[in-house]
Amino acid sequence: MAARKANVLAVAATAAFLTSSCGGGGSAHRLTKSQLIRQGDAICTKYRTKNQALNEQAPAKNPTDPSATDAQVKASAPVLEQLADNVRGARSEFSDLTPPPELESDWDNTLDDLDALATRLDLAANAAKQLDRQQVVNEFGEILRLNRRVNQFEVDYGFKVCGKNA
Repeated sequence: MAARKANVLAVAATAAFLTSSCGGGGSAHRLTKSQLIRQGDAICTKYRTKNQALNEQAPAKNPTDPSATDAQVKASAPVLEQLADNVRGARSEFSDLTPPPELESDWDNTLDDLDALATRLDLAANAAKQLDRQQVVNEFGEILRLNRRVNQFEVDYGFKVCGKNA
């Protein structure tokens, strides 16, 4: 049970934390830094809650665990697909926020990272369905790399919820 929580929370953390910094100019009104942090953290809280609930559906072992059964690997696919959907949902909400001008480039880069994260989650889900364990491991490596990059941005910028472990 603890292994399942740790593994799924790693993916959920990726989704939730990466969603925190997404956004990029959908509205004409630019937010101040404090407004952006407050609104971004509200979105992160929403998706963190969704991802924590999704964790309850996760198989007992992470699909990257060599001791995971075929059934456990396959059972991770719908969880990964839902995480990808959650990343897309959060990204959509963040794209309605317009960051301060000095943050525009980093914000846009983070949106790109969120797109890549959702794609990687989908690819991991497809690999899990087909029991392509090596591909699952490869995709998780990229997911975690993207997560670290976005988390660092969030922490450095000053988000209180986004970029923090649950």
